[in-house]
Amino acid sequence: MEGLHSVAGTLSRTRKVVLFGIITCVLFFAFVFYSLPAAFLPLYDQSHDVSSTWTGVLIGAGPLSYVFVCPLSALLLNTFSNKKLYIVPTASLGIVTMLFSLLDFVPSADIFVGFGFLLRIVQGICGGIISVTSFAALVAIYPDRVATVTALAETVLNGALAVGPFLGSVLYATGGFQLAFFVPGLLILLSVLPECFVPQLTTSSKATTWRSLKTLLDPGILFAAWHCSACQILLNYHIPILSPYVERVFGESVVWAGTALMINSGSICLSAPFLGFLIDRYNPYIFLVISSIFLPICYMFIGPLPLLSFIEPSKGQLLTTLMCLGFFVPMGCTPVLLVMFDIYKTKSGGDLPQSVQNVIVSLYCASFPIGSFLGATISGIVAEKYIFEWSTGILALVFIAESLACLVFCWGVHLMKKNRKLFKGEYSETTPIL
Repeated sequence: MEGLHSVAGTLSRTRKVVLFGIITCVLFFAFVFYSLPAAFLPLYDQSHDVSSTWTGVLIGAGPLSYVFVCPLSALLLNTFSNKKLYIVPTASLGIVTMLFSLLDFVPSADIFVGFGFLLRIVQGICGGIISVTSFAALVAIYPDRVATVTALAETVLNGALAVGPFLGSVLYATGGFQLAFFVPGLLILLSVLPECFVPQLTTSSKATTWRSLKTLLDPGILFAAWHCSACQILLNYHIPILSPYVERVFGESVVWAGTALMINSGSICLSAPFLGFLIDRYNPYIFLVISSIFLPICYMFIGPLPLLSFIEPSKGQLLTTLMCLGFFVPMGCTPVLLVMFDIYKTKSGGDLPQSVQNVIVSLYCASFPIGSFLGATISGIVAEKYIFEWSTGILALVFIAESLACLVFCWGVHLMKKNRKLFKGEYSETTPIL
């Protein structure tokens, strides 16, 4: 990918738009699988004697393997062409998703969980390679619109996450477990066809050095990635336990729960592009601060927290909270990539090699599934002892500590940049924090 900037510079504006369209289409079809079983799997597992803990593990297993493959993907970008890193993982992802439908024939709950976990791991590996390849290409093609293209790509991903639960619940209600996985798997497999038209963005002969991976140990960059993960914990925590909650409190079906999750992700799709445009124009750290303040307050209302006795649980209240959550979560995630770039450039005198950029992009991509895995897994465990209202409310209270840490982080980076500007004029290029 070292040569990607020069290659992208030779592409016409129309060709860039076409490339952007293909990349985002690939992301959409490839990421339907993540949230596909979110609405119906808890109820299916209940009827097959699978505990809520294992349901959370199955939903979170894909993001878990995604995390570990992201750093490897940064190295693969300098070994293989982007075209191969699209076609092979996408085809594999479609086949594995279709194979998941065969688990309906497994009579034992233990065997179901074991094979389901392995298949979700493979799905996550494929998704991780596709994600890092896509984001690295988009950032390199549009280096002056990082937040905008990142937000648009995240919009596509969340569009897939929004469609996933709804599509899965409708297919499950129509044709059962098998149809709910076979049809999406076939769609993912067919998405290989447009990938054949992706322009060959050549890589340079110089491979990414392992030294670039030291970037992953930088405390400032790591905390920025963690904040993105923490936001994703809030976004995914309620997913495995929402269906039983709406059935218990409102008497609604799995299709209603899937629709609610679609509205949640749909609000992200609507707000993320606008936020990306603003973040590219203004200070990204300001958006981190605002999201840190309002996210825990918003999440207290999702249950709502029983301590808020003046709030009466209702379907309208739940949907409104999910829509607000869909606004504040991208506000906390979209600035992160720019912040990580800014921290590295501040410490290196404004320099950001392509190999380091790829590593940072891989860490950024990994931060999403880390939050998804932790959110889905922890919620399944906590659901064994606490009801939905207390479970989500306590998480909101815990998130206040993370929000305070984010505020301290932003102020600390501000002081670091201020001190370095006093002694080294070359740091004036970097984005000011305040």
